[in-house]
Amino acid sequence: MGRTKLKLRRPKSKKKIAAPPWIELPRDVTANILHRLGAIEILESAQKVCTTWRSVCQDPAMWRVIDMRNLGDLHDMPYDLEIMCRHAVDRSQGELIDINIQYFGTDELLDYISLR
Repeated sequence: MGRTKLKLRRPKSKKKIAAPPWIELPRDVTANILHRLGAIEILESAQKVCTTWRSVCQDPAMWRVIDMRNLGDLHDMPYDLEIMCRHAVDRSQGELIDINIQYFGTDELLDYISLR
């Protein structure tokens, strides 16, 4: 005798989940807000919030000005600032006009930036 498997289904909720309010903001307003966070915060967290923010964070215009100055102890950082900086420079896709790598910039990093 074959056994019949019972599939239990949850009743579909008639209540729609509302989209977060920041999804409705114009793209340029979202970019302005995200740019105020700084490169490290964008790379480490903001781009992971939602697909809209990720899309804005990948726009080369977001990376025309990069501020990554480090005011803390390099040994206490949970990430490598030079690798993050290279990633930010790559995202600029040649549109970089200003960068701050105070306290951690090296000659090799400057060479990398100038070649991009």
